[in-house]
Amino acid sequence: MKINILFSLVCCLVVASCSISNRALVAQNTNFWLVEAGSDDSFAQIAKDYLGDPALASMLIRYNPGIQAKAGEVIAVPKDNLNPSAVYASGIQVVPILCYHQFTSKKRSLNSMMVTRNDFARQMAYLKDNGYQVIPLSDVGPFLQGKKPLPDKSVVITVDDGYASFYQIAYPILKQYGYPSTLFVYTDFVGIGRALSWQQIEELNNDPLIAIQSHSKSHANLAKATGSESDNDYLARLAEEVDKPDKILRKKTQHPIEYFAYPYGNSSPELIKILQQRDYRMALTVRRGSNPSYSSPYLLRRTMIYGQDNLKSFSNKLDVFHQLNLQ
Repeated sequence: MKINILFSLVCCLVVASCSISNRALVAQNTNFWLVEAGSDDSFAQIAKDYLGDPALASMLIRYNPGIQAKAGEVIAVPKDNLNPSAVYASGIQVVPILCYHQFTSKKRSLNSMMVTRNDFARQMAYLKDNGYQVIPLSDVGPFLQGKKPLPDKSVVITVDDGYASFYQIAYPILKQYGYPSTLFVYTDFVGIGRALSWQQIEELNNDPLIAIQSHSKSHANLAKATGSESDNDYLARLAEEVDKPDKILRKKTQHPIEYFAYPYGNSSPELIKILQQRDYRMALTVRRGSNPSYSSPYLLRRTMIYGQDNLKSFSNKLDVFHQLNLQ
């Protein structure tokens, strides 16, 4: 029975005799379980049994270099998040938050903000086929706080505005893959023209994979109007753009409204202060790039996905690790 070199660093282990299925718990201490893999075992199954998430298999692989989860191997399983910064000798884990707007059933999109059904389906298949883990936006907050490790290649999907094409085109594809997503709606738009109806929002809200959150009341630019808006008028406008949709969405969804997507990606210190006072946990821009653990929760980056993106340009936007030489 081979022992990972990491085990030599794990001191004062207490011998244990319990097991999960046909997998033996060999020993444990404050930080680690040492488990002997059973027949037909896998890192994903061990991660599911001990960490509650099979996607954290990637973390187990990092802690057990060169070890396979096969019968007789002893695997080190961390009990807590031992690397809350997600900084490694080779670089930094980062999380891309993808931002979509509209979708179309046409074969080709002439609108840069509109992604075709076929392209969206190919993009979601690409994520699955290449080992990306689509996580809910709610997992990002604990990651930023150092409380929750994330799987390697974690990706978040968000959709802005509240067009009915999300319900008609994107939602069935997301549901097919079991991918969570966050839909940011501005409430003045709901029920008008090409927007979602409240009935459709109610149906989406009943799916635990969909989180419906605020994109303001009117989708107005929330930066201060230069020279033409007093401080008091600006604060009053911000309060209305935050508070009215918050009240409506809480009533409609019966869920907390904790995340805010800035219209056009524009924020301000005054707006961030209001969001903090209203107990919003995160707010999102449309500044391209991925988010390390030390990102500001009220200025999170998001990467726009456009109608002209092919699979190569889409894959180039999936930045999940910043290579650095930290040795």
